Order: sequence, then C-alpha cells, then structure tokens
Amino acid sequence: MKRLLLLAAAVLLLGACSMKANRDQAAADIAAAEAQLAQVNIAVDEQRAHDLMALYQQFANDFPEDSLAPVYLQKSADICLNLGDNDQALDILDTLIAQYPGYDDLAGCLFLKGQAYENSEQYDLARQAYTQFVDQYPDHVLAPDTRKMLPYIGLTPEEMLNAILANN
Repeated sequence: MKRLLLLAAAVLLLGACSMKANRDQAAADIAAAEAQLAQVNIAVDEQRAHDLMALYQQFANDFPEDSLAPVYLQKSADICLNLGDNDQALDILDTLIAQYPGYDDLAGCLFLKGQAYENSEQYDLARQAYTQFVDQYPDHVLAPDTRKMLPYIGLTPEEMLNAILANN
C-alpha cells in the first residue's frame, strides 16, 4: 500500500513539474516571438503578428488560471486592433472580460473595446463601451479625455470642428 501511495505521489509530482516546464516553455516561446515582431522596423510583419497571437491564445487556453493568461489575451486583442481585425479583437476582449473579471487592467480592455467598435464604425456601441469605461473607472488616466471625446464619436472632422465651435 505504501508503495502504491509513493508511486501515486511520484506521478503527481512529475505531472506538476511537467506542467510548469510546459508553461515556462510557452512563456519563453512568446517572449521570443515578441522579440522577433519588435525587430521589424517599418511595417508590422502580419504573419509574425498572427503567429504571436496564436501563441498568446494557446497559452491562455492551456494555462487559463495563470496570471499571464489575461495579459496575453489583451495583447492579442491589441494586435488585432493594429491589424484592423476589429471583430476578432472584440471576441477576445469579450472573452477576457467574462473570464477574468478581476484582471488588473480591465479598464484598458473596456477602452480597447470602445476603440474596436469605433474602428468598425459601430458608433453607438463605441459610445456604450466608452461610457462603461468612464463610469466604472472614473479615475483612470484616460477617463477625462474619453469623457471629452464621447460627444464627437462618429462625426466627420468638419462636423467635429463645427460642434466644438458651437460649444465655445
């Protein structure tokens, strides 16, 4: 019986070490991919960006309880925004917000959500996301500017100028 318990403990310990090694290797792979993407000086290498997003999302799927999982999801959403894939960014941000309500930069995620809606010309949804952001995080560094820009979302530059002049 003692041998069986010893064997079970050894298997569990080996499994835990293996998971840690896998997690550490995944984080190292991500760091290497981030460094490669950062080497591109002028234009973003879209293939490298997509590869990095896949690594981020795979890490979050494999290690959902890890503190890096929401960080990597947010970085993935940010890359989507930079590549113009607003729908995928919104999907990732919705997942992140739902699965990690205690994430330290949830405010940043709500702000990115507003940007994604604004970029995709869904101005009512952008206003809702930005309003949720300023309501929930009134002291965030971006909140004052966000409050000021809310009335101008969706306006052309000419309409925005006319609105600003009318308010002065």
